[in-house]
Amino acid sequence: MPNLIMTKMKGQKHEKAVDLKIMAFLRKLTEDDTIPGLNIERMNHPVDERARTGRVDIHLRAVLYQLDPIGQERTYVYAGTWEHDEAIERARTRKLQINPVNGIPEFIESTTPADEVPAEGQPTAGSSDVQAAASRSFLTERSYFRSDLVDEFGFTSEIAERAFAAPDEDALLTFAASLENDWQASVLLEMAVGSAISQIKESLGIAESTEPVAPVEVDVRHEDARLVDALKHPAAQMQFTFIDNDEELQRVIEGADFGAWRVFLHPDQRKYATAKYHGPFRLTGGAGTGKTVVLIHRARNLSAKDPASRVVLTTYTRALADNLRRDLERLDPDVSFAGGLGESGVLVRGVDALVAAIRERAGAGFGQAATRVIGGQVDSSARPVSNDSGWDAAVDDSGADLAGALRSKSFLSGEYLEVVLPNRVTTKDEYFAARRPGRGIALDRAKRAQVWKVVEHFRRNARINGTVTYAELAAIAAGWLAGLDGGEPRSFADHLLIDEAQDLTASHWQFLRAFTAVGDDDMFIADDIHQRIYGRRIVLSRLGIPIVGRSRRLSLNYRTTAQNLRYALGLLEGAEFIDAQGDPEDVAGYRSARLGPDPRRIATTSAGEQYSVLADTIRGWLDQGVRGETIAVLTASNNASKDVHDALAHHDIHSTILTTAKQTGTDPVVLTMHTSKGMEFSRVVLFDMSDGSFPSAWASRGLAPEDRADQELRERSLLYVASSRARDELVVLWNGRPSELLRAS
Repeated sequence: MPNLIMTKMKGQKHEKAVDLKIMAFLRKLTEDDTIPGLNIERMNHPVDERARTGRVDIHLRAVLYQLDPIGQERTYVYAGTWEHDEAIERARTRKLQINPVNGIPEFIESTTPADEVPAEGQPTAGSSDVQAAASRSFLTERSYFRSDLVDEFGFTSEIAERAFAAPDEDALLTFAASLENDWQASVLLEMAVGSAISQIKESLGIAESTEPVAPVEVDVRHEDARLVDALKHPAAQMQFTFIDNDEELQRVIEGADFGAWRVFLHPDQRKYATAKYHGPFRLTGGAGTGKTVVLIHRARNLSAKDPASRVVLTTYTRALADNLRRDLERLDPDVSFAGGLGESGVLVRGVDALVAAIRERAGAGFGQAATRVIGGQVDSSARPVSNDSGWDAAVDDSGADLAGALRSKSFLSGEYLEVVLPNRVTTKDEYFAARRPGRGIALDRAKRAQVWKVVEHFRRNARINGTVTYAELAAIAAGWLAGLDGGEPRSFADHLLIDEAQDLTASHWQFLRAFTAVGDDDMFIADDIHQRIYGRRIVLSRLGIPIVGRSRRLSLNYRTTAQNLRYALGLLEGAEFIDAQGDPEDVAGYRSARLGPDPRRIATTSAGEQYSVLADTIRGWLDQGVRGETIAVLTASNNASKDVHDALAHHDIHSTILTTAKQTGTDPVVLTMHTSKGMEFSRVVLFDMSDGSFPSAWASRGLAPEDRADQELRERSLLYVASSRARDELVVLWNGRPSELLRAS
């Protein structure tokens, strides 16, 4: 039975009926390639003698490359399906070969028969004309040379000349998108942001040696064996994948667009999904760079490597956790899921759901641990509430002599979350001794005494009201795991993978560290500080999670277009972001592999006009054939979402309001910017980004000065999150004056 290698079908989108025909053809091919109905034919005068075509139906033919590696089964590389004449022409004029410089398989187009093809790296006819036409070269201005592409990476002289003819970044990205080989496009994308040659090679897994990769045997079957091995190169796996079964074949064909992440990984993504780390590891990167993809693949890989291990995949909310489980099932329907805490397999839960499960498992021990963490028992029926609840009443009841910012809910809640809970402070003396790094406002003993009065009343009121904050639950669960109930320390995970980690509290981190056994590959953390819209600044080393020297960044965006990414990143300009290591984090080097129209920014003069423009925009997309469920309107609040939904109905456009990060139905969706986190859509409208509407005035009311600055950072991050949800088109609407955050960009 022949083996099958699929090629990423760049620009190939077929109707469902055609996909079914292609799958049927390929299944028959791998069962018996001698079946007459497959009609496998050689080409006349091809540039590659391996090229074949096969009959998909009366009009369509598949392009194949037949490899007969010595000592192995016959292997077909499927390169796509086209109308009859185009398929014949592609098979006749394209060669599948190993690049002689870097060793990566590639398609080379030529109209010259194989025995007349010029040697790699030699100039081709017309290349001097291309060079002469370039009055300004973007790559030259970036201090690159044509020899970098030809000698270091193995580009043909013609392609190198055309790349250097690009006068600006957009022209270079347009050219890169037209290239048939993903590794070539990746090199040009890296050069667009000024990456060093050595960095680009490392990213693609290319050895530093520039010696030609010469064949060791003349025998064609030996060459075929080398080609099969080369197709396993990390950079080749961006474009080629070995098919093991019918289910995987179906996933590749049906996932040609949104689902490509399940199969084709960039070498950096594959490296992080498979590497072994001696302790916690942090992977950061902008929106759409594939951090979640890495987590999902890594969870599958860890579980497959050791089926008895306990792999836990977690994130900030239940809805996002549900999405992780769904995507893991899509990646591998045969993955082994754990049934509950401590069981082997992959357990996917939101972090607060894990805390709740530990609370239930601990029983009476949870209350015992609570006395060591918050100074009193927590009844089993205590109701979870938000971390901000109860502080205003505690200030009033305590009669504490606090002035200005010290009386604010934001300061007191922050002091509790960042100082009191992490240090398990239960007495005034312990609070006097506690360190307060990064808190901004200095407190002498007298002020600390007054703050402690408020904390005591906060805890007393909670016991009376039968409430407990989510942060307290996490802190107590961490204490129980650490054995503060008098028992031995326990752990419930061997490998913990954390998505959207930037929004977790200090208590969450204490819990997760205690939840996971210390060892190799124990904690894999994915975050993006620029998407922090909930949590406070955290330095992980202060919480027993050392990541210095074990932190890397992804910078290639797969979701949105270069134009949308440029706009989204512009919203962050001028703001300072501090990462989980305590270091400044910028957005230098972020780039996109996709191109599209510039975002449309539309000012309106009345609320009615804004709704009309919104309706016209959505109707225009629907008339173009855009699927309704891939269109999203993002708003600043739930009330605004309801107003938009009603206004669209008035314009005879059906829509669905989403309250969680779960896609349903076939109509355009309306949701808040907060809810959109973790989702993506083809078209996005940011609605009513007007001065006074976003950010809302109440968001910063009563905040301490240092919290006000942090709140503005979160509002900027929210805009960044929202604008980066768009894959193809982004529209920004406002009424009157735009938001000050839009003006700042």
